[in-house]
Amino acid sequence: MKKFLGTIYAYRFFDDFILIYPLYAVMFTDFGMEPWQVALLFISWSATTFILEIPSGAWADRYSRKNILFIGQLIRVIGYLSWLLFPGFSGFLFGFICWGIKGALTSGTLQSLIYDELKVRNQENQFTIVLGRTQSLAALAIFMSSLLASLGILLGYSFVLILSVGAVLISGFLILICPINHKLGQSRDTSYWFTLKKGLGQAAKNKKIRFLIILLSVFAIGGGLDEFWTILADEVGVPNYGLGIFLGVISGVDVLAGILAPRFEKKGLRFFYFLNLSNGVLLILAALFFNFSSLVFLAFFSFFYVSADILIESKLHHTIESDARATIASVSGFLIEVVVLLFFLIFGWIAQISNYQNAFQWSGIIIVAISLIYLIAFKNRKE
Repeated sequence: MKKFLGTIYAYRFFDDFILIYPLYAVMFTDFGMEPWQVALLFISWSATTFILEIPSGAWADRYSRKNILFIGQLIRVIGYLSWLLFPGFSGFLFGFICWGIKGALTSGTLQSLIYDELKVRNQENQFTIVLGRTQSLAALAIFMSSLLASLGILLGYSFVLILSVGAVLISGFLILICPINHKLGQSRDTSYWFTLKKGLGQAAKNKKIRFLIILLSVFAIGGGLDEFWTILADEVGVPNYGLGIFLGVISGVDVLAGILAPRFEKKGLRFFYFLNLSNGVLLILAALFFNFSSLVFLAFFSFFYVSADILIESKLHHTIESDARATIASVSGFLIEVVVLLFFLIFGWIAQISNYQNAFQWSGIIIVAISLIYLIAFKNRKE
């Protein structure tokens, strides 16, 4: 078990030890991308993921999950190389499509692999803690890589991208050698379509699963916003070499969120509604001030979002009982990508016709509105 968890933790670390993370949004603008083009790039990323999300979940319930994760990393390498070799709109677009494919192959697959490996050892009650640790290690990787990116950018985007490719290859190797004891429940005679139908049926018929999936998806705006954090920092005057430091601080906050989130595992749903409501207010304040103090609001925003995401996702996996776990998790991922896709469209449109400041402010208003609707409509719900 220690070897399994150690390998998973290392995989998760290098999966996010990507030096281009704090820089790619600004890289796009530095290469002349307009706001609508930046939004379109993010839309292509989400669109690719949600198109493949559910089919990839069914694959992960029928075939080797670690092999699927490995293939995803190889595809992401191809995407980063396209950014390196063809730094224009077409190259960036192809790279995001590759990254979207990787996202679809990974979403739900890793969590399902971890949960079922814990379950076969009767340790599934540790899932929230393990999930929190993987999130913390991912955030720690972003923190460390962001600090290195602040130095690496002095040698140019190409240097940063090459190091990012190296980290992805290490992550892919680690998942390939990960020791797995759990065997998938589907028999070899069971068709892919049967697996897909079974997972979709469970997601549709189980009220608690359905509610948690929708909850994760409507709160996903907070997750989509982090793609624009460095643009906000750039807009308020943070220099390129400081973007890595800024994202590193945000990642440090996320590390703390991953460590502390399991302590709130018994909290009711109203707790999550208030976290989301608080995030909407924080984002509105960040847009109103729109200076260096805005970055502090973003740090608190990230802490609340990561905490809520870990806890709700943990509740979802504890609710799923079938051997179509990855398929059901991918239904959640699919709806999340739909919401994020719509959000990118709205955000990009507002930023194009006015400015980024207004786009952030309206995003905060939308989050507040969603939270109030949930507080009113589901105030008596206890699950």
